[in-house]
Amino acid sequence: MQQTEIFSIAERLLPVYKTADFDYLLSKLTDGESPSLKILVKMELKRLMAPCYRSIDLRGRVKGECREYELDGIVHWLDDVAFNTYHKNVRKFHGYTEGVFEALNNTHNSFKVMNRKGKPQGEDLSNTSVNFNAEPIVLGYDLKRKENRLKLSTQIVIHLSNEQMVHGVTVDISPSGGRFKVPSAFGYKLGEVISVHFSELARNSKIPGIEQIISYRIVGIDESFENDAVNYLRVIKIDDVVLIDEIMAHCLHNDAQRTRHDNQDKVIRARSRGYEHNYLKHTCNLPIFFSGDELKLVLMTENNQHIWQYWNDERNQLTLSNLFTPERLAMFTKPGMRGSNSVLYSFKHQHKSKDLFFSMMISEANREMRQLFWHVGARKESWKVFRISVFELTQEEREMLDDLPAESSELTKDLTHFAMLQEISDVTAGKDYLLSEKPRIKPSEINRFCHKRHCSHTPVSLYFDAQNRRKEPRYHFRSPLFLNFEEQQAAGVTLDISKHGLYVALSSPIELKAGDLCTVNLSELQLYDRSLPLNKVPYKVIRVSPGGKRVQLVIDDSVQTLKIMAFFGRLIEHNQSKLEATQETLPSQEMLENLHNILLDKMVSTPLFVEKKGTGLKPKVIGVNYPLPPYLALFAKLGQNNRLCLDTIYKGRTTTLLAAPMKRIEGIKSKAKEIYITAIKFGTRLQTLEVKLCSEFESTKERMEFIKRGQNMGEFHALRICSTPIFDPITSLLRKDLEELSNISMHQARSLEKEICTVVGFSEIIDITEEVLIRLELTQ
Repeated sequence: MQQTEIFSIAERLLPVYKTADFDYLLSKLTDGESPSLKILVKMELKRLMAPCYRSIDLRGRVKGECREYELDGIVHWLDDVAFNTYHKNVRKFHGYTEGVFEALNNTHNSFKVMNRKGKPQGEDLSNTSVNFNAEPIVLGYDLKRKENRLKLSTQIVIHLSNEQMVHGVTVDISPSGGRFKVPSAFGYKLGEVISVHFSELARNSKIPGIEQIISYRIVGIDESFENDAVNYLRVIKIDDVVLIDEIMAHCLHNDAQRTRHDNQDKVIRARSRGYEHNYLKHTCNLPIFFSGDELKLVLMTENNQHIWQYWNDERNQLTLSNLFTPERLAMFTKPGMRGSNSVLYSFKHQHKSKDLFFSMMISEANREMRQLFWHVGARKESWKVFRISVFELTQEEREMLDDLPAESSELTKDLTHFAMLQEISDVTAGKDYLLSEKPRIKPSEINRFCHKRHCSHTPVSLYFDAQNRRKEPRYHFRSPLFLNFEEQQAAGVTLDISKHGLYVALSSPIELKAGDLCTVNLSELQLYDRSLPLNKVPYKVIRVSPGGKRVQLVIDDSVQTLKIMAFFGRLIEHNQSKLEATQETLPSQEMLENLHNILLDKMVSTPLFVEKKGTGLKPKVIGVNYPLPPYLALFAKLGQNNRLCLDTIYKGRTTTLLAAPMKRIEGIKSKAKEIYITAIKFGTRLQTLEVKLCSEFESTKERMEFIKRGQNMGEFHALRICSTPIFDPITSLLRKDLEELSNISMHQARSLEKEICTVVGFSEIIDITEEVLIRLELTQ
């Protein structure tokens, strides 16, 4: 008779042990077996259910830190896994029995059990072959923390609303809240009121009122991705007792400790903000702000200019406002709706040398019309897919923007909504949109999605970092001229000049588009130097106003124009006292701070910062907000020591995803790659994680089977990773933070500056799962 068979039957009979049905069920389970089996099962059950009085000390016997617990009058040394196992099994065996004792000595992280399974012990268990680990940093740290917290690890006893008693450990506490580590064996509910007793401090200290019970409300339940035996409760205090102040005063009993505690959050805040500034400075997404249905403000970075430029027509005039029609904005900004998002498809069509824009939101058409739009647009080089996420500004955010200096408040006056425009697909994935059969609808049906030619208003564009972006200063200067293009000629006057450029106003409109080459006759300036051919200076058109009367020009840089550029240089230099420089619109520090806070509170992508290690590049820090998005939770489950393991993404793909897109070439454009993730799960436990680049599939059929496997056996995620080098990680806002930190600790300030300067690359991860499933028509 197999020993495992006896154990199996005994396990099934545990719930009915010492009940009236026990003998009947035992007979049923052992029917047809030898009579000795029944006796052996009873003996095994009696042994497992016998009360146990032995203390358990797991120090040095398990992979994990052990703490002292007094449970049912017996002192034990248990780690988190064993502690959770204790609570589960005490319910199962109806008390502390020999069965519980055995379970505690055979947890999955016990060195004895791991040896039996052929797994290495101790430190070797942390997979040293994993190189691509990223440290998670919570973005918006200083927005969420209104007060300093004290890191304190002490045992507490928690009474849940259903009168269950739970032993836990504090992670940190503050006068108004805290974070507790608790076993996952119990059921916790958001909003539940719990009673907390600081049991360890009550035994070991004489803090006044330490025996008091404090009431907290659970506002967050976070799972531990490394250890499924514990959960973390985020709580706020609902009592007005001052016990927490007494505890904090007890723990910070001298000036040195109090100073260290006061500065602790300032150092963490400065480090967090260092990465936040770099995220917002290098994001590939385009942040835009509205006042009602008017597009008013756009924040530019080095990496989102391609989105801005996409919506410029052949005159280089911005038509972005036409994308946000009043009807579309009404869908996003319904009363009471704090945030919403939608997928938008777009392409350009050239007609009579004019750029016509077409765009369609997924909610604006039925399936057939959407497929027609795909078949017409996805064949064009200008095909793009965007996600628009729109958020209503809170009253507090509006008040922050209204409370700015006069020059800044004019720009942010009456802002009501904020949106993020993300590119999530382009023509490289165009074939996916042609897989479905083209519907039998006239192509002209999509004309209703064509944009108007003229914009009612143009938004102000500001760079995130408050630095002058102009290559050279411009000066107000009026001088008559004639502009010639092909057979056309128009008289005009200069509005401003620089060494290489002109901004001119024409008396009559002229048919020009960006990139055209024309000549300018500077008739008055010719009088200053007759030896130069100022009557026929070649210029390239940069931008033309909607009416065709205002034109921005740059000189055609060649050997023939070197002397003309030198002439303009001398003209400006000799008349510095008379010429007034035109001022570029720059945001103030206060304005940037407030916009920064709004953006971080509504993250729609995940930033990843890359450092140089030796000769290679490796992920260093990943910006997160809790709870983690599902795709990041997968990498957190693979990681150890509070790191996210990105091995499955980057191993074998460092050239494609890191080295090539992050080459330090001035002016290099960000590069985007699609990756597909299939997670095979057993219940909540992750079994295998498979990651493939879209380009690694041999066929579309193979790619679709990969997606279906993930949908059927666990999870599927599609991500778009945009990568770019970082040349200057020290922003103006960060420099201000470093100056403040140096007043507290010069060593910490230098250390932080050195750390930020090691960042050489930036990647932005965007979840595009929904869009991939829609275009491949695999939505469930």
